[in-house]
Amino acid sequence: MNNYFKLFFRRISKDFQQKQLLPLKLLFFMHSSTVLVLYPYLTIHMRELGINVEEAATMSAVAPVIAVLMPPLAGLIADKIGNFRVMLALFSAIGGASALLLLLVPVGRITITYPDRVVFGMSCSTGSPLSLSLYQHHQCTPLGNQNRTDLQLESCGFACHAVLAENQTEAILKTNTYSLQLYNLEKNSTHTYTYTLTEDDIHIPELISESLNHKTLKNNDRFLTSIRRLAKNSYYFPTASLFNFSCDLSSNSSIDCVFGTRSSIDLFGLKLGPKFGGILHPVETSEDDTLEERQIYDLALDKSRNTSCLTGFAQPGLHITVNIPIRKANSSEVSKHLELGSCSTRCLVTGDRKKVCSNQNRVIELDMQLTFWSYLVIRVFIGIVSGTSFAMFEGAVIAILREHKADYGLQRIYATIGGMISSPLSGFFIDFASRGKGYTDFTPIFFFYATLKIVSGFLMLFINLEFKKPAQSVISDVLAVLRKMELIVLFVACLILGSAWGYIESFLFWLLQDLGGSKSLMGLTITVGGLVGIPLLVLSGPIIKKIGHANVIFIGFAFYAVRLIGYSLIYNPWLCLIFEAMESVTFGLSFTAAVTYAAKLSTVTTDTTIQGLLGGLYFAVGKGIGSLIGGHMIKMYGIRSTFQRFAMFTAATGLAYFAFYHLYMKKRPSAGTDITKKDVEKPPQGFVDVDLNAKAPAHHDVPAVYEDALANPAFEDTEFTEETNQEKNKDVNPNTS
Repeated sequence: MNNYFKLFFRRISKDFQQKQLLPLKLLFFMHSSTVLVLYPYLTIHMRELGINVEEAATMSAVAPVIAVLMPPLAGLIADKIGNFRVMLALFSAIGGASALLLLLVPVGRITITYPDRVVFGMSCSTGSPLSLSLYQHHQCTPLGNQNRTDLQLESCGFACHAVLAENQTEAILKTNTYSLQLYNLEKNSTHTYTYTLTEDDIHIPELISESLNHKTLKNNDRFLTSIRRLAKNSYYFPTASLFNFSCDLSSNSSIDCVFGTRSSIDLFGLKLGPKFGGILHPVETSEDDTLEERQIYDLALDKSRNTSCLTGFAQPGLHITVNIPIRKANSSEVSKHLELGSCSTRCLVTGDRKKVCSNQNRVIELDMQLTFWSYLVIRVFIGIVSGTSFAMFEGAVIAILREHKADYGLQRIYATIGGMISSPLSGFFIDFASRGKGYTDFTPIFFFYATLKIVSGFLMLFINLEFKKPAQSVISDVLAVLRKMELIVLFVACLILGSAWGYIESFLFWLLQDLGGSKSLMGLTITVGGLVGIPLLVLSGPIIKKIGHANVIFIGFAFYAVRLIGYSLIYNPWLCLIFEAMESVTFGLSFTAAVTYAAKLSTVTTDTTIQGLLGGLYFAVGKGIGSLIGGHMIKMYGIRSTFQRFAMFTAATGLAYFAFYHLYMKKRPSAGTDITKKDVEKPPQGFVDVDLNAKAPAHHDVPAVYEDALANPAFEDTEFTEETNQEKNKDVNPNTS
C-alpha cells in the first residue's frame, strides 16, 4: 500500500513540474467546470417549463443527434488548419453566450394539482339519510361507482343563502367579526353569539407554487374559525360549540348518530366524534346556485346506524340571522351592517379525494408549440457549438500531450476538480435564488455557465499549438484509421456507454427531484464522484497498462449496470451518493481509457477528427439514444423499472464486448499508424501500438528498423508517460537507419 501512495504522489509531482502543461491544466479545470455547471440541470429546467417526460426525452435525443455532424467536421477542419486555437476560443465563447437564450423560452404548460382532500357540506333532515353536498371549488369529476369513504368532521355552523354583489361578497370574506342571532318569536328572546377572526383566518393562501409550471391548490384548513363561500350564493359561518355531529365509534352496536342540539335555548356542544365513514350514493347533479357544479350524495353510515336530526334550530318561531359589519375602505369605521337570513345548520366534513374524484390535477396548455420548438432550436445550436468546441479541445489536448510526452489521466484530474467545485456551486446558486419564490430559479447557472465559457475561450488563445502542422490529406488519413476493427468496436462500445450515461444524465435528477432532493444535493453528486475519481485518474496510466484498455472499458460497463440498479432501489435521495461515487469508474476511468485507446489507434494528423467522432458518439448519439428510449420507457414502465432495464442491457452489452475482445480482437490487434514513411528521418512520437501477448503485425509503410522497435518489449502501452517515451527514443534511434 505504501508503494501505491509513493507512486500516486510521485506521478502528480512529476507531472506538475512540466510547466508547459500548466495552461492545459487550467483549461481542463475551466472546461469541465462549464459543462457540469449547466448540463446536469437541463432536464429539470425543461420540466420547469412544462415540458413532459416524453418531450424532454425527444429534446435530449434530437438536439445532440442533429448536432453530432459538426464535431467530426470541425475536427477535419482543425486538423487541416493545424494551429486552430482562435477557432477553438471563438466556439467556446459563442457556446457560452448562446446558453443565455434558454432564459427567453416561455413556460408552455402548467399543471394544477388539487388538494388531496375534498370538502363536503353535510346537512340532515328528519327521516332522511345524511346529505353531503360536494361544492366543487376545486374541480372534481365524481367517480361513477359507490365507494366507502372515510370522513373527518371539521366543524359545524350555519350556511346562509343570499344573492349579493361582488363587493359585498368580498366584504363578507374579509370581515374580522360576525355575530349569530337566534330570535325566538314565541318567547320574544334573543341569543347573540359573536365571533372574532384573526388575520390568519382571513388571508389564506390557496395556491402553492412548486415550480413555474407546477402549482398545488390547498384547502382553507381553518375550518373552525374561517368564513368561506360554499357556493355561488351560499356562505358558511362556523359557530364553535353550538352544535355538531357525534357518533360513538367505540361501540359495535347499532346506535344513533346525533346531528344538532337537544334544545334551541339550552345550547351545548355534544361529544365530538370526528371520524366516521359510510357509502356515498350519488343522488343528483345540479348546476343551480353553485360556483361550478354540485354533486349530491346520500351517506349510508357504517354498521347501519340511524341518524338523529334534532330539531333544535329548525323549530317553528326560531329566526336565525348572521350580522356582518361592513367597514369603510382603508378604515376601521363601520359604515353599515349586512344581515343574512335563510340560514340553516351545516357541518363541514372532508374525505379522501381519490375515493371521490377521478381527477387529481388538470393541465393548462399555454403555447406548448412555441416552448418546445424554441427550446429545441436553441439546444441544437448550443449542441453544435459546444460539441464542436469539445471535439477541438480534446484534439488539442491529445496533440499537446503527444508533443510533451505527458499522461492524459493526470490532466483530467483538474477537470474533475473543476466539476467538483462548480456543480455544487450551481446547486447552491439555484437553491439560494429560489428561496422564497415558490419555484425553482435557474437564472444564476446560465449566467455562471456563460461567464466560464467566455473566460475559457479567452484562455484558449494562449495555448501553444504552433508545433501542430496542417495535415496534407486529412480525409484519406482518417479513412485509413477507420479501417481498424478495434477502433470500430471501440466506437460501438462508447455508443452504448454513452446511452447509459445519457439516461443517467437526463433522468437521475428527475428521480431525485421526485424523491424531494435539493438542488444542492444534486450538485454534490458530482463532487462525490470527483473525489473518488481523482486517485483513479492519477493511476489511470498504470491501471490501463496493467489490465489493458478493453478490460478497463468492460469494467466501466459493469459499474454502469450496478449504478443503474442502485438508483432504482433508493427512496432516500441521499443514498444516491453511494452510486455516484462509482462515476469515478464509469466515466472518469473508462472514458479516459476510451480516449487514450482512440488516440493510440489514430495518428497525429487525425487526432482531432477521431476524438470528435468518439465524443460525438458518446456525448451526442449515445446520450440521445439513452434520453429518447429512456424517456419513452419511463412513460410505459415507470422510472425505476427503466433504470433496471437499462442496467440489464448495459451488463449484457459489456459481456458481449468483453467476449468479442478476448475471443477475436486480441488475436488480431490493429497496428498503430503513428509511424509512416515521412518518419524515417526522425524518431517516432506518440503512441506505439504493441500487444505484449501478440506479435506485432508488419505494415508495409514502416521501415524494418521500426518494425524491430515495435516488437521490443520496452514499448509497453503506458499512454503519454515521459518514462516510456524516453525508452522509445533510446531504443528507436534514427541514426541506426
